[in-house]
Amino acid sequence: MSLSFWDNYANGPRKLTAEEEASIQKLNALIERSEQETDFRSETVLFGRKIRHPVGIASGPAPNYKWLAFFSKLGYGILTYKTMRDREWPGHGKPNLLHVRGNFRTGFTTADTVTGSITNSLGMPTPKPSVWKRDARRIARMKGGRFFVISVTATIDGGGEEDMLAQFAGLSAESKRSGADAVELNLSCPNVLPGEGGESYTNAKLSGRVVGAVRSAVGSAFPIFIKVGYLEDYRALVDETYDNRVAYVAINSVSGVVRDSMGHALFSDRGGKAGICGAAIREKARDAVSKLAGLRRGGREFAIVGLGGVLDARDALALEERGANVVECATGALLDPCVGLKIALGRLEAKARPRS
Repeated sequence: MSLSFWDNYANGPRKLTAEEEASIQKLNALIERSEQETDFRSETVLFGRKIRHPVGIASGPAPNYKWLAFFSKLGYGILTYKTMRDREWPGHGKPNLLHVRGNFRTGFTTADTVTGSITNSLGMPTPKPSVWKRDARRIARMKGGRFFVISVTATIDGGGEEDMLAQFAGLSAESKRSGADAVELNLSCPNVLPGEGGESYTNAKLSGRVVGAVRSAVGSAFPIFIKVGYLEDYRALVDETYDNRVAYVAINSVSGVVRDSMGHALFSDRGGKAGICGAAIREKARDAVSKLAGLRRGGREFAIVGLGGVLDARDALALEERGANVVECATGALLDPCVGLKIALGRLEAKARPRS
């Protein structure tokens, strides 16, 4: 939490403690035993690909090979490379991540202890394209039976809508060439400055044009993940972006006002707000998944990746019950390296539990 994004990028993840290593071994053994003793399996199929566990690492926590290699050993069946641009980009300085408490009505205050909710204010920093593309190819070779997703965004710098579409299309084609199993279009980052296109998902027609440009670039079979934020109604967005090879990732962090312990507003250099993640957006994420699932009708089927407030197996199951095909973690993965395996085990235990 105290280091900058680029410090964490260079240093990689911390070393696991002996206790955490032992817990990982125990969880893997319990999963294997549960599968042997029941007819249930942790694996699932996503866009025709069988993956070991239907739990993913969301775009954000894993900015390079070091981090994705780390998460690949922790039970995650979906590996998502942090959102990348077509150019080097510094992102925001510190603070990037802070523990917070509060709500969206009254705002959020920084906390000195773990609350389950954090800020996420990075600004989508990106190393030189030659660096992340080389890294992506290395990850593709390492992925094994995991589903590898590269998240991308466009940089809005006065080039207009056509330039934005061209960036998304080019980055998506590059993701496919790099060996990804899908591309994620990050249309919902709340941590860029106003006018930089971070929350394009709120414009259904523009989102549809982005997906159309990307589909033309990657072909009809390549999966496209669309990362969205919270909406009261997703009908227009789905109408404009749907095809039978899309998945909606719901939801990204939600913009909120954050103050320090003295009441002073933080993040004044970036619009006065920061993305809120974790427990604070749990109910919004569940509502979003329910609303999206309600739009599967009339022969229109699509995958939903549940994301937001997934800190344990109960949170994951709550999203699945509302219609998510798979779930992803961000805050949960940062707070507990064992949470992916705990979710996998919890899902198996829930399946085997007698229904009352």
